Amino acid sequence: MTTAIPTAAVLTTRLMGMTAMITATACTPMKTHRRRKHFMAMKPKQQKRHQSLTNTRTAATLTNIPTPTASTITAMTIKPLGLALSALLLLSACADHEQADPHDHAGDTALVYTHYTEASELFVEFPPLVVGHSARLLAHFTNLADYSPVTHGTVDAALQKDGNTLARFRVSAPTRDGLFTPTVTPRDAGTFNLIVTLRHDGQTAIHDLGPVTVFPSADAVDVHQPEPEGDISYLKEQQWQNPFATSLASHQPLRPSVPGYAEVMAPADAGADIPAPADGYMAAIDLIRAGDTVASGDVLGYLVPRLGEGADLGEARVALQRARSQLQLSEQELQRTRNLVTQGAIPERRLQEAQQTYAIAQAEWKAAQARIEQRQSGNQQAGLALRAPVAGEVIEVRAQPGAFVRAGERVFRIAAPDRRWLHVQIPEHLATDLHTASGAWFELPRQDSRLLDESTGAKVVQVMTAIEPVTRTAGITLEYPSTAGPTLIGSRFTAQVYIGAPEQRLAIPRSALVDDGGQQVVYVQSSGETFARRPVQTGVIDGPQVEVVAGIQAGERVVSRGAYYVKLASAGGDEIGHGHAH
Repeated sequence: MTTAIPTAAVLTTRLMGMTAMITATACTPMKTHRRRKHFMAMKPKQQKRHQSLTNTRTAATLTNIPTPTASTITAMTIKPLGLALSALLLLSACADHEQADPHDHAGDTALVYTHYTEASELFVEFPPLVVGHSARLLAHFTNLADYSPVTHGTVDAALQKDGNTLARFRVSAPTRDGLFTPTVTPRDAGTFNLIVTLRHDGQTAIHDLGPVTVFPSADAVDVHQPEPEGDISYLKEQQWQNPFATSLASHQPLRPSVPGYAEVMAPADAGADIPAPADGYMAAIDLIRAGDTVASGDVLGYLVPRLGEGADLGEARVALQRARSQLQLSEQELQRTRNLVTQGAIPERRLQEAQQTYAIAQAEWKAAQARIEQRQSGNQQAGLALRAPVAGEVIEVRAQPGAFVRAGERVFRIAAPDRRWLHVQIPEHLATDLHTASGAWFELPRQDSRLLDESTGAKVVQVMTAIEPVTRTAGITLEYPSTAGPTLIGSRFTAQVYIGAPEQRLAIPRSALVDDGGQQVVYVQSSGETFARRPVQTGVIDGPQVEVVAGIQAGERVVSRGAYYVKLASAGGDEIGHGHAH
């Protein structure tokens, strides 16, 4: 089989095409600022590997160029060979030009600043300033309220000396969301203060970046800026696209706490259980529903007694007298206990117990009185009227129309809608300091931490320091407004009971902690787009805050929202958002 040898014209055309390809490849500058900045951020070993990969790709491209045969070379003219040699020379020249771009003054050297005000963050990059040369500032502005990019406004970059503005450079709109690019062209050499001012939405944020040097010429550029700690690059575009926020490590008053099991209850003095006065059936008329609000004396439903059961009015009167006597005794005991507490003879806990006993006796007396009224007002068709002994919200209805209930079974439950009790059981070995309890905090699914103490209107109702023999726990009961905590009676969850006084401790948000292979770490933001991984040791936990015993210092900024995304970025996750494209 004979192989056709390309003519000189064909080879000339191919070489000219390859010349254009090589020229375009060599002379096309790096189109994204992200490539340059990522190379600058690399450690020396990483830069060497990156350069090796780049050289490998270039070699692979050149390897793909077809190799002409000897007969083909003979057929070629000197002109195509000259074109090929010119292309190779151009490749070298363009590469040298890119490495010595006069606009960059110091090659890949760039000045990087990160500055905060109460409302905004500025992360800015720019080449060294040289007299007569234009330097574009890449100023990234972030709203600290929600860590979103600033999408409109005016930015001024000013060079000041001795408080006087010598030059000002303004842009009236961002190049794109979050990025403003004022161009600074200094006229005089020397040291100046660089002030970058953002005006938007009627507010002014002044970012004083401190002294910068304007060099008289490109040859005089000598920049020595310390590198930020850390080797994790997480770009502004990624921060803006993903959940992200930072917080300062600071000293805050934190209180120690112990864990326990909590249950929401109706207050003993602001609710009542309505039992069936006799065996019978619930009438299918006018039955109240859970969630309804009732006044004291309202009819909740009717009970039709079973034949021969519960119709003895005399028994009801005896029960009423018994309840009245018990109420009088508990009232006397309450008064005696109050006097003893006033004299300091007994602890205040005894007064709380006496108040609870009196409240229960009062509720039983009202219930017995209501049963008398029920029998006196009932008839054979409607049955006995079950009335509310107290005002409140019906939180439970246990019987349906036509259902059979036994005497003493709870049919309705009423609770005051504005208050709840939280009873917390503390394990025996943690209950030593329970007498100092001042409140509690807890977390519910898909909700933030909730706090119950004086600041939210809660108070300690009783502390039971005697160990319950079955559960081996002690207990504490807190009363709180319904607006401050859960209202669903019977709800159970874990809670932390405060013990001891608050102390100033170095704290960060708990959301900043990341479990990395069984080790607690945080990600410290050392620059606008640079982060460092830090193992930490934690101490006291107080709601959303946690004490840091070792690993960070006050004033350092940690990622408190979206820390897991930074962790992914540390593993080389370019898939998390996108980089710069200035």
